[in-house]
Amino acid sequence: MKKIFLIGIIFLIILISTIIGCNIISANNEIKEKKDIIAYQKEKEEYLTHYNYTMSNPNIIINPYNISPLTALIIFETKKEEPINITIQGKDNNSTYKNTFKKSKIHYIPIFGLYPNYENKIIIECAKEKVTYTIKTDKLPEDLIPTKKENNTNSLYFISNNNYTYAIDNNNEVRWYIKNIYNSKLSRLSNGHILLNKNYLIEKKYPKELIEIDLLGKIYKQYELNKGYYGSYAETDNSLIILSKNIIEIEKNTGNIIQEIKINNRYDTLSYQNKKIILKTKNKTKEIDYITKEEKEYDNNNNINENEILLPLYNIDSYKIEKTIKFNNKEKTKEANKKIFLLNYKKIDNFYKKRKIKMSKEQDNLIVETNL
Repeated sequence: MKKIFLIGIIFLIILISTIIGCNIISANNEIKEKKDIIAYQKEKEEYLTHYNYTMSNPNIIINPYNISPLTALIIFETKKEEPINITIQGKDNNSTYKNTFKKSKIHYIPIFGLYPNYENKIIIECAKEKVTYTIKTDKLPEDLIPTKKENNTNSLYFISNNNYTYAIDNNNEVRWYIKNIYNSKLSRLSNGHILLNKNYLIEKKYPKELIEIDLLGKIYKQYELNKGYYGSYAETDNSLIILSKNIIEIEKNTGNIIQEIKINNRYDTLSYQNKKIILKTKNKTKEIDYITKEEKEYDNNNNINENEILLPLYNIDSYKIEKTIKFNNKEKTKEANKKIFLLNYKKIDNFYKKRKIKMSKEQDNLIVETNL
């Protein structure tokens, strides 16, 4: 009898271990693994085809990556290599956006700056042909309430807050935003893409991932660091420099750490100009020569806000579908090295609700969020 009981206990342990090994359960609910966003985008790109589409009958895909709702991609072929002129019709001159794309037979035309909840008029001109398309968009999320800015130019204010990263025109109307995935400092790279950090925090309340993304929402590079950073970063000719406890420099094309420059104080922002790394707080500025590492520090009176920047909507003359690269950090977190056994058999109770416990699982991360 004891032998049967012992066998039963062993079987039960194996069964529980197997279940927990395959599933993570919180408050009686299985935590399903989110599809990796890069794999998801690759699936979406299967529909971005140009075959048998013409200028008069193009392939039009609104929000092609399901991240940037006020954008579209218009795809078609022409018999000869032709330049393309586009106009996104606004409500006045400064809210109307134009761009020219260089000669090609295969045309991927990104459309930015659509109005929400509106029948947008897009004019495309090629050789002697001129076509007007209408693109209807959905309304804005209710919790996206834009900041008002004074702007008398054809550029847009790009703004990032805790909820959204978005852009407003000269009339303070939202003309672009991405869903609540990325935020923090706005930095446009030399290739026209923008750098943002991923929205969840891992180490000591600091993010550990950087995303290179375009306005359509296409991710080109995802950098996973082995340290949390303070949300400020800049571009050099071949690298990205990132403000952390020290300055971390990573190579853009490999994701490898090139060097780490020690700094003694905590700074709020980092920028790169004329071969100099510039660190700032509200009262002080430090310049570090990128080549010699010589330092110079002086007092200032800065009103620092890296979460707002005035930029033109278009700064590209071509667009093509490129492969996404993810640079993984091969080091495990300290938490990953611990043997943690969690079994929660309760339903969601008041404690669970009060702490706002959320669990999500990605391909290589388990993310636990709570209001402590």
